[in-house]
Amino acid sequence: MASKDRPPFEADIEALSHDGRGIARVDGKVWFIDGALPGEHVIARGLKGRRNYGIGVLEVIAQPSEQREEPRCKVFGICGGCALQHLNYKAQLDFKAQVIKDAFFKSRITELPDLERISAEPWHYRRRARLGVRYVPQKGGVLVGFREKNKSYVTPLTECPVIAPQVDGLLPHLAPLIEGLSIRDRLPQIEIAVGENATALVFRHLEPLSSDDLEKLQHFSDAHGVQVLTQSKGPETILPLAGSAYDSLNYRLPEFDIRMQFTPTSFIQINADINAALVSRVMNWLELDADDQVLDLFCGLGNFALAAARRAERVVGVEGESNLVTQAAENATRNGLANAQFECRDLFDDSVSTWSPGLFSKVIVDPPRSGAMEALKSVASMIRPKMIAYVSCNPATLARDAEYLVNQGGYRISRMAMADMFPHTAHVETIALLERMA
Repeated sequence: MASKDRPPFEADIEALSHDGRGIARVDGKVWFIDGALPGEHVIARGLKGRRNYGIGVLEVIAQPSEQREEPRCKVFGICGGCALQHLNYKAQLDFKAQVIKDAFFKSRITELPDLERISAEPWHYRRRARLGVRYVPQKGGVLVGFREKNKSYVTPLTECPVIAPQVDGLLPHLAPLIEGLSIRDRLPQIEIAVGENATALVFRHLEPLSSDDLEKLQHFSDAHGVQVLTQSKGPETILPLAGSAYDSLNYRLPEFDIRMQFTPTSFIQINADINAALVSRVMNWLELDADDQVLDLFCGLGNFALAAARRAERVVGVEGESNLVTQAAENATRNGLANAQFECRDLFDDSVSTWSPGLFSKVIVDPPRSGAMEALKSVASMIRPKMIAYVSCNPATLARDAEYLVNQGGYRISRMAMADMFPHTAHVETIALLERMA
């Protein structure tokens, strides 16, 4: 039955789900209603679901929340880039803090420190983005933007209040540019990266670009002062336009006198201000001095490792992607840090739980969403550092891994902070400091 054929129902919204949807209970069934906020009385219509839960579509807000505000984005609710622009910013921070607390409530950790908060300017913060491109004649031609919420369609964007200003100003010009290319229907995405020194756009294309296409891309590059690169297959095929000047992108960590160089497709934290605050907080929590030996797991480009190397005697960074290991080592050399070394190792392989990398007094862990359980087994049993700083983009796996360290590894959580790396989304970044009990 299509949603328009289902009868509407009234609901009182009790809370937000982990992905930012309003939760209501109606006649014993839990409903997740996109766009509804706690404390609101709404009229919704069922979209899909099962016996015990359903997904609802918001139709009328009969009684709005005091925390509701007008979204800045004209396509909010359609575009999948943001989920919380209708919720005032303080309430967003409260929601994310609660997500972390809920994740740890389900664990067997009985004592937690107060949750600190790290936030910055919540608009125009996003320095990395992947824009989808679709040629849809019935919708007027080329569409460029983020994917629609829960769909594969592209939401056309001519402005975006969360993307970096250098890119926001380019958005109205991208669709006309691609419309004029010979392969406008064979160009699926544009990867965007903003450094402090330059902005780069990587155009992924499924068929060869003609000489006329390349000329148009070059004109766009010159007119807007951006670097344009092309990508025909994998990351190894990324190339600047022939004859174009190309400088590697970079960002600074001024507190540590470090300049990090990266490529347009390298992993970097999306929010520059929050990243700098995270690095500072981790270094201060670890109380590094000239006697410390530091191990940085999932080190990437060396974001934390090089800052640690400014204060510690020795730092070893470990990363599973060989190209990132190479870039990290090059960044160490550029910054004159001979006490930082890097190695490539699969930190998800089962064998890593018995890996013995040596003795380290402090450990930094910054894994992907799946967490770092196998690596932490080695850390807890073979290394037993005084302190572990755990940076997480997934509160659920952080709580799981921290439970192991607390209940089996002999550690306690002494500090915790929520960092709002992704304002107006439901994503949560957390840092925790764990100290060895004995």
